[in-house]
Amino acid sequence: MTRARAALLLGLLPFALAAIVLRAEGPLYVGGPPQSGSFPNGNPNSVPGGPYRWINDATHTPFPLTYWTDQGTLGVQTKAQADALVQAAFQAWQDIPTANISFTKAGDLGGNVTASNAIPVQNALYDCTTLPGDPAGGIAKPRTIIYDDSSGSIMIALGEDPNSILGFADTPCLESDGTYNYFTRGYAVLNGMFAVSDPVDLQAVMTHEFGHMIGLDHSQINVECLNGLGCSPDALAGLPTMFPTLVDGAAMSTPATDDIAGLSELYPDPSFNTSTGRITGHILFSDGVTPAQGYNVVVRQVDNPGTMQDESKIIAVSNVSGYLFTADAGNPLVQVNTPTFQTPSPFGWNDPAQMAQIGMFNVPGLPPGDYTVEVEKLDDSFTLGSGVGPIGTYLGFQFLMPGSCTTQFWNNSGSTVCEAPTPITVTAGSTTSGVDIILIGTPPRYDAWEDGP
Repeated sequence: MTRARAALLLGLLPFALAAIVLRAEGPLYVGGPPQSGSFPNGNPNSVPGGPYRWINDATHTPFPLTYWTDQGTLGVQTKAQADALVQAAFQAWQDIPTANISFTKAGDLGGNVTASNAIPVQNALYDCTTLPGDPAGGIAKPRTIIYDDSSGSIMIALGEDPNSILGFADTPCLESDGTYNYFTRGYAVLNGMFAVSDPVDLQAVMTHEFGHMIGLDHSQINVECLNGLGCSPDALAGLPTMFPTLVDGAAMSTPATDDIAGLSELYPDPSFNTSTGRITGHILFSDGVTPAQGYNVVVRQVDNPGTMQDESKIIAVSNVSGYLFTADAGNPLVQVNTPTFQTPSPFGWNDPAQMAQIGMFNVPGLPPGDYTVEVEKLDDSFTLGSGVGPIGTYLGFQFLMPGSCTTQFWNNSGSTVCEAPTPITVTAGSTTSGVDIILIGTPPRYDAWEDGP
């Protein structure tokens, strides 16, 4: 996680996250078609379009999800203080009433992780051939929490800049039993240099990183808060914990509505689908036919229907169009034109029979009320490790909003508008489908990155 540097008005630095495929508001990894040959992250026979998660099953890791913490200190934080912060960060996710997930500390790692052994420990975590046993070497455990020292030596040893990267996390081994796609290992590295500052911010970083470790992606909501300027109290209160940069530790330590929806979709309590509703639809280019992948859809509750000024910045949930479809080669409508990425991605659908998935969005976890639906581009800063959705993962490959408005809204007149959205009433246990937004001002059928007949 990176810190937003409002005082210096600097752009974002890359968020350090080993996972390279991100899916907004919801799953960090999505299963793709069977792969031939070796597959570095685990079992190649995943369920296409199915999210990866920790699963509560007798043959897999049962809940409560156990974790192990480093034997050393976290910067100036003693081990006991660091362990207490870790427990509180996991508790923030466990306390979500519409999600069914819990955590418990199983013990300490088998040794103290230092700059001298950090790479072997990381390599052991990624060596999935030792499954179902523990990682080799005797230090790492199935869910490993690593504490760095005040000099950031572990971050440096792992190739990260401790002056800008607050922490990172990943789920190294991915498996599938043909019904479920699931994680078998996870880890997080916490910056010891950053730990000398306010423990409130440190708490937010931990909560964010553990969100990744349990399967959540980044989210873009209230992006005006990115540099800490022009961010109203309501916008700050609604800022997701899974926002790609740290803006305010006090606000981001507690999951927002978007975080709650994402976790509950992965690990639903029975109350989730009966107490909340959802909105689904597609983002389409101006022809009204061609699906458009990689646009951020934000559904916001309104206090006074039809009044834009009262649009809520607190109760909002997002999703990126085409989040279940691969963004790499193999997608006939979205080609990444950087040679590095010209190999098929093992994540997400790339089957022509699933073309409708390319522009689809699915926004769950909406408390009953009236909502507007808006679509915006992903912020240019959110790429690579800070990526939001499958397109935002790639540096220099960002969609622009076409036409004259930076945000477009759904309107029930059948047209997409820059203003005057039509509110949609959401009731508990219901799904409002067919909410399609046709982008204004795109080329007749394909945009600048696409090839067509």
